[in-house]
Amino acid sequence: VAEELLWDRLVVGPLAASQGGVGGGGSAPSWRLSWPLASAPPLLEELAVDESCRELLRDFANSCASLVDCALKNARPVRLCEDCIPQFHNFWGNFDNISKSSGNISCSTQLLRSDRLQLVLKLYRFLQEIWSKSNCDACLNESKTELSADSLIFKKMLNNSLNCFEQYSSDHPNHNGQPSNLSILCTNCKESYKNLTAWYNKMQKNQNLCIDIEDAMNLTRQLWSKTYNCTVPCSDTIPVIAVSVFLLFLPVIFYLSSFLHSEQKKWKLIQPKRLKTYSSVLNIQDQSSCSSAIT
Repeated sequence: VAEELLWDRLVVGPLAASQGGVGGGGSAPSWRLSWPLASAPPLLEELAVDESCRELLRDFANSCASLVDCALKNARPVRLCEDCIPQFHNFWGNFDNISKSSGNISCSTQLLRSDRLQLVLKLYRFLQEIWSKSNCDACLNESKTELSADSLIFKKMLNNSLNCFEQYSSDHPNHNGQPSNLSILCTNCKESYKNLTAWYNKMQKNQNLCIDIEDAMNLTRQLWSKTYNCTVPCSDTIPVIAVSVFLLFLPVIFYLSSFLHSEQKKWKLIQPKRLKTYSSVLNIQDQSSCSSAIT
């Protein structure tokens, strides 16, 4: 009854109003009479799908609906990999049942490759792609039944940081709901936040991260830097400044050394020339004096 009322409100009602407004009171089309045509006749159902395969199709449809419901409810903040594990396993199991043949009946042929649309197969690939792009395998153990040890440690550190944020935000609220003294929160929560960041960087270096952990860390960083305006001082500030200053003056040093080197080289080239000229004059004078003495 509820579905019929919803259908009347969303579809039949607007269409009836639009039809009635044309030509001054025309009657609405009889959607009720055509509604049973939405279901295939029993003869076509028996020809298209065997009863045992139809039961597998119902199970797969229910598992898809449950998985989509869980995924959407955990879309923001993203908790897909952690909170939708049972739904994914149920989804995989029901698709495997369809893929396997049962006796002389091949449900795989009837449900997956019997028409060009291949709706069941496309829906499976779509939901499986969500799992793959979320990289959920990186969060879970080998059996994909629960979070891995590294993920559990991250979750514990994350809760410690968030609990600290919440504690010092609620202890000193102002009219906007934000802490009136941000320095207290930044000081007392700095250690837990640094530990969380260090563990996240370690996980990121050793393996790919699932979307749950990436999203949780991004939101936590937004809280720390934008909401609470906290910053962690960088220990490499002095070396970075020193290197920057050196690189800044490096062109000046280069051109100055080039200039001095060119001047020195020019002086070395001129000096031998003057010495050679002076020695030539002395040689001519000696020859002149010798010739005078002979005469």
